[in-house]
Amino acid sequence: MKIKKNTIDLIALSSALICAIHCMAIPMLLSISALNSLYFLENPYVEGIFISLGIVFVFTSLWPSYKKIHFQAKPLLYAALGFIFIALGRLNLTELWEITNTVTGSVLISLGHFLNWKLLRTIENYV
Repeated sequence: MKIKKNTIDLIALSSALICAIHCMAIPMLLSISALNSLYFLENPYVEGIFISLGIVFVFTSLWPSYKKIHFQAKPLLYAALGFIFIALGRLNLTELWEITNTVTGSVLISLGHFLNWKLLRTIENYV
C-alpha cells in the first residue's frame, strides 16, 4: 500500500494541530475541579510522544519533499522555528511561557506541513 506525500502532510498537520489544542486545553481542563482526574494528560511522556511524532513527520514528509520535489525551504524553516519555540517552552520559566511557546511552535509546524502540502498539490497540477 503506497501512501501519498499529501496524506502524510495531512496526518502531520492534524497531529501538530492536536498538539496545539492539547497544550491549550489541558491547563484549562485541569483547573476545573471535577476534571482533576485528567492530570495524567499533562504527563511528560505524552508531550514527548507528540514531539517525537512531529520530528518523525518532518523527516518523512518535509525533508524528502524538499530534496526531491519542490526545493522550497520555507516549510522546513517554519518547522524548525516551531521546534525552537517548543524547545523554549520546555524551559518551564512560567506556565504561561510554556503554553505560549508550545502552542506557537505547534502552529508553526502545522503551517510548515500545510505549505508543503500546498506546494506538492501545485506541482502535481503542473505535472
